[in-house]
Parts: sequence; structure tokens; C-alpha cells
Amino acid sequence: MDREDELIMHPGPKNLVVLHLQSSHRSSMVWEVAGGDPQQSRRRNPTQARFPPLYESMIPILEDLRFDGSLITALVERWRPETHTFHLPVGECSITVQDVSVLLGLRIDGDVVIGTTSGVDGGWRIMIERVFGTSPPVVIENNKKKANELKGGRLMLSWLTKVFDALPVCPSEEQLRRYTQSYILQLIAGVLFTDHSGGLVHCMYIPLIEDFGHCKKLAWGAAMLAYLFRELCKSCRIGVEEMAGCVLLLQLWAWSRLPFLALIPHGPSLDNLLWGDRVGPYGIKWCCHLKFTDTSSHVLYTHRLSLDALAPSRFEWQPYSDEILAKLVVYWKEGADIWCYKGMLICFHIVEPHSPHRFMRQFGMIQEIPSNDEFSKSLHDINLQGKQTTNWRSKHHEYIQIWNNRRDHVIDVAAQVGIGVVDGYNRWYADITRRFHTRIAGSYFYAVFLTQSSTISN
Repeated sequence: MDREDELIMHPGPKNLVVLHLQSSHRSSMVWEVAGGDPQQSRRRNPTQARFPPLYESMIPILEDLRFDGSLITALVERWRPETHTFHLPVGECSITVQDVSVLLGLRIDGDVVIGTTSGVDGGWRIMIERVFGTSPPVVIENNKKKANELKGGRLMLSWLTKVFDALPVCPSEEQLRRYTQSYILQLIAGVLFTDHSGGLVHCMYIPLIEDFGHCKKLAWGAAMLAYLFRELCKSCRIGVEEMAGCVLLLQLWAWSRLPFLALIPHGPSLDNLLWGDRVGPYGIKWCCHLKFTDTSSHVLYTHRLSLDALAPSRFEWQPYSDEILAKLVVYWKEGADIWCYKGMLICFHIVEPHSPHRFMRQFGMIQEIPSNDEFSKSLHDINLQGKQTTNWRSKHHEYIQIWNNRRDHVIDVAAQVGIGVVDGYNRWYADITRRFHTRIAGSYFYAVFLTQSSTISN
């Protein structure tokens, strides 16, 4: 590097071979104008009146689990669609199927979540009536039939809440099944696979919950992670003001890896009210009264500065100790052998890469300089518009085959166990990453650099 280049405060990347989409990334706007309000997150709080009734003991727990929009936004600004990782000062990191399994207890080892996105056997109305025993009424407006609560292939969640407003004291098997299916659909649309439609859920999920035996064999956790990756890739662009997907997972991941940003649990855990004698997933540790006074929450610029100045000692590469994992055996045992799966995750039309070779320290391995696997832009461009007749199982056959043989695509942990990074990694990473997002942090570290350079030269 020339001396003239060293005298320029450069936020990075200095080499665009990896982060070639920098010009359209949110971090460019943050650096130039220190701008951007916290993004809005699409979700439906299970304690709101529009959500199906919960057991009374669950309500105070879920009410206390607050979302920090500023932290979510600061993380989105660190997400890179070129690598499907967060770029932090300590290196690349990401949310993995391990995090999904441990934090939320969702199944990650199973069949792909995929199916038709068009009406089947005469349309979605027949499917809805078969599963729920009824369907939204058809009204006549201007001599035309119109289903106000079924819009194209999307069903209004308010209709589900209205029809299944409460579970009878002594429900029949059919009533219990339909109420449970309604609740699962609300969770899909309101928490796990939230979209930008505003109170609607795509009917493509309904065939997957019709048969509980089939439903429980699906890799819902892997599909949810693919969906979240797609939302992160969209949300990190300049001008995008709203993020969908499972922001709950993103926040729990951040609290686990960056504990100094986490809200502090205050008082006893209330997990026994939710799970009884069973042990819940690790994320439930925050299902208690949370203390807000000792952490800076809901302050976007503070979070940006914290991530800019992140020291290696403040990031938890492996937050899940053997003791924690032993307690969660019911939830993480199935699928633990594919935590280091390197390949595609699938959710209907969405295909996104799971790339543990870029963040091997999260699995107790030495980090090598990763290969620059280019993700196909054409996969990111796929959406549901005009795709009513697309056979997604056929279209994504290549990636489904890889998933079906996922144990043949797992990185061998034992062969690369160790601590730290290989020689040359830190220099390589400094050259290709976006080092600073805020000018304050950039100025501070640049001043330190100039002082050290001056001392050495003298």
C-alpha cells in the first residue's frame, strides 16, 4: 500500500472482489450521511387481540419479550448478500441451523418445505374448507363475486381469528385439530415467515399443515432460515424501510453472540409455565422479566458504534456450552450432525446458501481464508409474482437433491478443530470487508493509526 493511500480514511472495502455490491448497500448511506432510521419489522405479537387466544399463563411471558428495532437495523447494515454473512470487525459470522435448533427448538433435519403456490383441486377455497371446515364467504359487489377475506392466494388472518376465536372447554378431536392448525398458520404468518402483505398469509402453507404426521417431518427451521436470509439480503439495500422474516431469531442470535447488547433477565425464569416439566429451547431464557436500565437499547447510533468498536473478546463464537446443549437434548439431538452442512436451504421459491466455511470459529474450527463462492443473482431474483403454475419441486430439483443428501455435504469438524485463524486471514479480511460504518469510529481508529505510524517513523 502506498503512503498516500494510508493517509486516506477509508471505511472499506479496499478490494471489491468480495463485497462488489457496496454501492447499493445500506452501509454506504450510513457512512455518507450518518443516516437511516430504524427499519420496521413485520410481525404479529402473540399477545395482541388479533392473535388467537393463548393460555393465560403464557401472556405475561410473551409480553416481556420486546423487539429492539435499532439493534435489528444495525445488524441488517452488517449483512452482506454477497457472502450471506454479517461482516463484523472480528470477522464473518452468521445465523446457522444450529442457532435455529438451539434457540427456537425448530426441526432442521427433515424434508424440504416446498409445494404448489397455486390453487389445487379447484382452488384454495376447497383446500381451506377441507382443512378448517369452512371458508371465507363470497360476497356480491357490482354483480361480481368477491371473497374479501381470500385475496388471490392469500388468506386474511383476521378471518382465522374470527372463526377460531377460542377453544371450547371440552373440545372434540376435530375442534382441537382445526384450532391447532389455525394457530400454526398464525405462527407461520406472524412470527416465522412474516411478509409485507399486512395481515395476510399465503395459502401455500395450508397443505403442509393438513396432515400433522407429514407436517412434523418437514425441516421448518431450515426453511425459516432460508426465508430470513432472503429478507436480510433485501433489507440491506439502500432505501428499504421494512424487514420481514423471523426477526425473533435474529434478535436472540444477537443477544447470544453479543451479550453486552442483550437485555438482562431479571427475576426467575418462567419457562415452566410454557413447557411444564420439559426443557424448552435456549432462547426461552429471555422469557422472563427483562431489565432495561443496564443496556443501551433502541438507540441505533449507539449500536452502530458498538459494532464498529467490537473487540474480539466481546463476541461469543460458541455461546452454547456442552452443559447448555446437554439440557436441550430433546430439541437439538436430531440434526446436530448437519450443523456444519454446506449447501442450499430451501423454502418454496427461495433458495439461499448455508456457508459454514466462512465462519468456522462458530463450530470450534480454525478459520481459513474462504473460497469466494459466487451466489447466483438469478436465484435472488426469483419471487412469486406471475409464478402461479411453477412447479417449485421440479425447478429446484438440483438443490433439493443436495439437501436430500445433506450428510454428504457436511464440513468435517474433527479434521479442523482449533482456535483462531490461519496466517494471512486477518490481512485478507481487512482488505475485503467494510471496516467502519460510522465516521466517529473511523476517525478514532484512524487517529490511533496515524499516531502509531508517527511514533514508528520517529
